[in-house]
Amino acid sequence: MLSSSLAGCGGGTKEPSTAEAAPSVTVEAPAEPPPVDPAPSSEEAADTAVAPSDDKPAPAPAPAKDPNAPREVKYVVAPEGLKVEVAGVRFLVAAEAKQIAQGWGAKISIKAESADGKAHVLLSPKNGPIAFAAAVFKKGSTEAERIPDARDGEGELTIGAGSPVSFSRDFPNKGGRVLAIGETLDMEVALWGLGDSKEDRRPVKQFVHVKMKVDKGKPKAIVEPPPTAK
Repeated sequence: MLSSSLAGCGGGTKEPSTAEAAPSVTVEAPAEPPPVDPAPSSEEAADTAVAPSDDKPAPAPAPAKDPNAPREVKYVVAPEGLKVEVAGVRFLVAAEAKQIAQGWGAKISIKAESADGKAHVLLSPKNGPIAFAAAVFKKGSTEAERIPDARDGEGELTIGAGSPVSFSRDFPNKGGRVLAIGETLDMEVALWGLGDSKEDRRPVKQFVHVKMKVDKGKPKAIVEPPPTAK
């Protein structure tokens, strides 16, 4: 910080007398500049640098799942059965005729495995995860006899990552109505409930469709995508 001040000066070397005293001249020193803080050294700058904050904005919450959102269902017809993929699970569905006393019924067999590497759960009541809604047509009739299904229980079946599970169900239930010669079975097969956890399970309606016509000999049960998928 530099400051300067000039004193009064005369015109020569002779000392003036009191009578002829030279007029005094006053030179004002320039105003002292405001002090300037020196630039900090690299060491000082490092010491006074503000450390970055570790606080990060909180991530936006994940959107809630819509319990009524439609599910994408994929179907592939294969020699071993119908392949169905829905909600992260891959199913292989097969159907076959089953003789019951003097009539016929059908057995639905399903193998399920995780398709996305996550665990999933199936609602599995007393008769298992499969639900039926059957219609039986007599020969030459267009009017169907409806055979509804009912759920009994709240069991659960887990489909673990890398751990396929298999299950099946017979139609009709024990003691139920069997098919006679000339009759046709038209049955919607559903799942009582499927989800990532017990809390978000919901039914898979019109999962697959099974048709079987009883003639002489052993009938053939056909499993196919539901009409809504065509």
